[in-house]
Amino acid sequence: MANLSARDAWLATQNHDGSPHLVPIWFVATRADSMWIATGRHSTKITNIAKSNGVSIGVPAEGDPDGDAVAVGTATLHDEAPTDVLEMFDAKYQWYPGPGPDPDVGELIFINITPHRWMMGSSTPNE
Repeated sequence: MANLSARDAWLATQNHDGSPHLVPIWFVATRADSMWIATGRHSTKITNIAKSNGVSIGVPAEGDPDGDAVAVGTATLHDEAPTDVLEMFDAKYQWYPGPGPDPDVGELIFINITPHRWMMGSSTPNE
């Protein structure tokens, strides 16, 4: 199954010229079909998602026997995240994203990714 407890992942969005924009990110997953990222409101990834909301997210195996996984999905932008998502960030990274600006990236915005397809690894056990 996809290692949704991995510490870091890689988010790919599409730049205005069609080239990929690939960045490491912190994320939490409420389920295999709902992944959240908190980031600066003026980041390149936000600009890209506002223009084209198709994304990929790579999740490393980090000991998962099914290996690395890549999810292809749709990203939606949110000014706020549910309290359980904020608490998950705090538990996983000892970082509570909000309220107010983050000292490193300024005003935050949240990305919710709904994967439509998993490649390599899987969001369900392999039989």
